[in-house]
Amino acid sequence: MYTASTVKVPILIGLLHQDAKLTASDKKLVAGMIRQSSNANADATAIFKKIGGVSGLNATFARLGMDHSQASSKWWLSTVSSEDYIKLLKHLFVKSSKISRTGRNYIISEMFQVNSKQQWGIKGFSDTPNFLANKNGWTLSGSWIMNSIGAVEVNGHLYLISILSDNHPDGRGNVGLKTAKKEMTSLVRIAGEYIL
Repeated sequence: MYTASTVKVPILIGLLHQDAKLTASDKKLVAGMIRQSSNANADATAIFKKIGGVSGLNATFARLGMDHSQASSKWWLSTVSSEDYIKLLKHLFVKSSKISRTGRNYIISEMFQVNSKQQWGIKGFSDTPNFLANKNGWTLSGSWIMNSIGAVEVNGHLYLISILSDNHPDGRGNVGLKTAKKEMTSLVRIAGEYIL
């Protein structure tokens, strides 16, 4: 599946692998990329280039054991499997020899602070979860592609979630996008009810 903006998490991991001590300028780019998911000011593109573009992102995928993921020069059209995203989330939330504890805490903190408009999808997992972090993404490729990855804690249990979906009707642009977001959140809620 196309990653859309969810790939910004492995892009950030690649940046931290390259330089654990980020500059103030780097941190500003990261906040724009993760919290605001802003593409207009090219935050993600700047960091993507800084980590070496396609080769750098593929190296990050390989380092994290994401064997079914492939970078694209258009980073939002990189491809990934849901299984690979669970591997990434385990590195962040369970245990990792590939990302330092400081780096993990930084990434989780950024994902926790995503803009309220970005908190659909995983936020629908349960009525009363301890929301830990999420990163969503969407792109229009004939139909809306909607992805949501992250983690919640419910009744003391940690749930790592990766949902990749496509074929949401485009619905004339933003109307279709709003509908697709609602569909994604409903899907996650149904999954949460099933698991719980």
